[in-house]
Order: sequence, then structure tokens, then C-alpha cells
Amino acid sequence: MNTEQRLLDKWRTLPPPKQQEVLDFIDSLSAQFTQTQWKYLEKRPHPWRKQLYLKGRRLKAFDLWANMMANEMTPEEVADNWDVPLEAVRESIEYCETHQDLLKQEAEIERRHLEERGITLEPKITPR
Repeated sequence: MNTEQRLLDKWRTLPPPKQQEVLDFIDSLSAQFTQTQWKYLEKRPHPWRKQLYLKGRRLKAFDLWANMMANEMTPEEVADNWDVPLEAVRESIEYCETHQDLLKQEAEIERRHLEERGITLEPKITPR
């Protein structure tokens, strides 16, 4: 049995939501090949995380982008705040905007890992 047939056989055993996750992941992989060379971003070894990091920094492109969005900052402000080249910020923005499926999948995986450890991300409302 070839690899393609093995993948198809395993995929067929999954429930429909998981089948869709696999298809979404394949789509995100396809998007990654639209730009194969990044000047400021690089892969890092990790058991399940595939998103890119800023070269020479312990900073995911997503974290830079999310910080910019949450704080309503301009790319120039982000570059100054994180002490990175403006081109690195722009490249991170482009990467995050073109890899949304991958980033969402990894956020979901991370959320599940945290929940398995008893950490919930939803705010708790305590009675007064």
C-alpha cells in the first residue's frame, strides 16, 4: 500500500470534523508554498508547532502580529517597540495574513494542551 492510499484509509476512519481539520491543514500547507523564502522568518524544531519565528529571536511571527493588532499599533511602532527591522514586521504581517488556517489550528492545539493541564482560557465569573 502506498503512502497516498494509507493516508486516505486513515482519513476515512476519522469523524467528519476531524476530516475537515485534516483538509484545512493540507490547505494551510499549500499556502506555505506560495512563498518559500522568508528573509526575516524561520522554522524552529517543535513537536507540533509549524508556524515561523523571527530569525535570531524567541518570538513567533504571530505574537508580533497579535500584539500589533491588540494594541492598535502601526508597523513602525511595532518595529520600534520590539527593536526589529520594519521589514521584519511587514514580513510577519504578510505571513500571518496568508497562514490563518495554520495559526488557528495551532491555537486550538495549544488551547487543548492547556485544558489538559487544568488551565482554562475562558474568564470565570465569580458570584458576589
